[in-house]
Amino acid sequence: MPLVRPIILKPAPNTPLATLWAVHIIREALAEHSVNPGAVQLVTGGIDVGERLVGDPRSAVVSFTGSAAVGHQIAKNAAPRKTVLELGSNTGFIVAADASIPQAVDAVLRGGFYANGQACISIQRVLLDKEIAQEFQAQLLERLGEVAVGDPRSAQTRVAPVINEASTQRILGWINDAAAHGAQVLAGGELEGRALKPTVVRDVPRDLQLWNEEIFGPVICLETVPDLDTAFEILNDSRYGPQAAIYSSSLKTAFRAIDTLKVGGVVVNEIPGFRSDIMPYGGVKDSGIGREGPRFAIEEFTVTRMALIRP
Repeated sequence: MPLVRPIILKPAPNTPLATLWAVHIIREALAEHSVNPGAVQLVTGGIDVGERLVGDPRSAVVSFTGSAAVGHQIAKNAAPRKTVLELGSNTGFIVAADASIPQAVDAVLRGGFYANGQACISIQRVLLDKEIAQEFQAQLLERLGEVAVGDPRSAQTRVAPVINEASTQRILGWINDAAAHGAQVLAGGELEGRALKPTVVRDVPRDLQLWNEEIFGPVICLETVPDLDTAFEILNDSRYGPQAAIYSSSLKTAFRAIDTLKVGGVVVNEIPGFRSDIMPYGGVKDSGIGREGPRFAIEEFTVTRMALIRP
């Protein structure tokens, strides 16, 4: 069998089963290609296990997906070895005056609530041009009932309970704090069983956690802006920057967004959560460093070595 460097996977303590199943599938694929299945290992555990793995000098590269705070600590513990970090966000979504409102509303329904909003590139901050803001809001609220709440085992369910009770209470606390500071809860903001209903909040003060930190739940925040320049400025006013999206029928506007937004990827007329294996996916600022996607991940995990021979 060919010699390969081993990879060790450590799932988050709350979510081990998906990684266990992934390792099983990977090992089957390795065996089919005459690669020792033992090249991929899995270790479960808490912070102590993670710190031991990250700090071990035999770890050539450390790749982490999770919160910014934990990612920063991992980068320090791993130094001077390389880290690839895919961290948090409060992802922005701009709807220009010339956008198709039904398509933009559909995108928010798809991109704001998938995985119960527990994705770093799920839509959180929606910036609406003043010319279309009222119509967008009306259509969004009219269609919000399409986002079914219920048992995650049902194919019809689109929002189920978030990862644990502590997260549920944190999200509710952020919503209540925003409401206490003048934000309007237009829909949701309460539980249906153990699940938080799809929630829409408008006019959230920008210094509150619901706006400037990663909610990681089924909540979106609406804000009306006078023009595109203001939308770009507000979206960029964040310590995060993975992917952002804009809806517009203007190619000029699309290229302005691409040139102006300080993020790792700009998606035009699709949800910011769009991913494809051919894409270099990753963020800037506190959203991480390095790029994912097979080709780009290989580059991140490869050391460029120069050789010179003098005859």
